[in-house]
Parts: sequence; C-alpha cells; structure tokens
Amino acid sequence: MAGLPEVARLHEQYSSRGLVVIGVHDASGKSEQIEQAIREKGVRYAVMRDTEARETFSGYRIMGIPHLILVGKDGKILADGKPLEQLENLIRQELGTP
Repeated sequence: MAGLPEVARLHEQYSSRGLVVIGVHDASGKSEQIEQAIREKGVRYAVMRDTEARETFSGYRIMGIPHLILVGKDGKILADGKPLEQLENLIRQELGTP
C-alpha cells in the first residue's frame, strides 16, 4: 500500500490522456477489508480482487507486492516490475506526451 500515492498520482495525471490503472488485490483479503482500505486511501481507480486460484498473479508472474506492470495500447507488456520513474517515462512515450 506504500506505493498507492504515486500510482494514484499517475492515474490523476494521465487518465485524461488514456492511461487506465487497475489495482489487483490478492485473494487472501476479505472484500469488506479491501473496500475499506480503498476508501481510506482515497483510491479513485479500479481495484479487483484476484481469484482464489491466483489466476491474475500467476498469469502475470506476480511474486510480491507492490508489482507494477505497464501494458501498451496494443495489449503487449511494455514493462514488468520496473521502478515507478521508468514506468512514468514509458507512459509518456506510449501516450505521446512530453
């Protein structure tokens, strides 16, 4: 949850230009707890809860949290597990913004 403010900043800054942020919570948390944390942290982007089978975590090979993945407009992964600063540069390139 420590990275949420920076991810939220990226969402706020680039969503009008086409960036879509989706948070994925692991299946171990109860829905009510996840919803409460989202409200308390003021998260304004979509958050989903992974399945008990950890299909999303397994599919994207997520081993730890936080783990950031940038998917391009074409659906291909542009970056996986990179620092936030590198992701922001890639976001600018992908969206064609300075």
